[in-house]
Amino acid sequence: MGWLFENPLPAVLMGGLTVAMLGSGWLRTGQKWLLYLMVVVILLTVGAVVLERMVVTDREQIERTLHEIADLVEQNRIDAALEYAYSGSPEIREQAITELGSYRFHRIDIKRNLKIEVFPDHIPPKATAEFNVLVVFSTKDGFLNQEYVLRFVEVTFYREDDGQWRAAEYHHYPPNRAYQRRSIRTEDIFPGR
Repeated sequence: MGWLFENPLPAVLMGGLTVAMLGSGWLRTGQKWLLYLMVVVILLTVGAVVLERMVVTDREQIERTLHEIADLVEQNRIDAALEYAYSGSPEIREQAITELGSYRFHRIDIKRNLKIEVFPDHIPPKATAEFNVLVVFSTKDGFLNQEYVLRFVEVTFYREDDGQWRAAEYHHYPPNRAYQRRSIRTEDIFPGR
């Protein structure tokens, strides 16, 4: 059901198709009840789209958090980006300071293969995000300038007590890792593959 709140397209398609069928029936028969029903469906469709915009799902919050972190790193505001670290994982702060501290970032672009999976029954609630990211950076010592690097990133999030999703750990790999990933379900069915 969460997919209804993450994309207005299903409501628009279902409402549009229903309005088209009702409109066609009204034009052929001239029966006013079809016209009234068509107006009701239009209003319900608009209501569904407004509701979709108002409800922020966990996936949407995590995606927004990722983009906020990327924007802060792109602005070289590493300390501000560290505010998105999960309180129960101090090692992520050390990892980020160590890895990001010697670079100046010019651009960070999260690619469209972003996949977010939420585990609400985990204690605390957990989510994972996987995506490719394009990073343009220079080293602070000037050795590298405007280098373009594409990486595959895996981030684990936990929901804090205040309801905010925070990054607990992250790993990055060569970009082709996105295509080398094996499904857990496949491994369960075919052990050793």
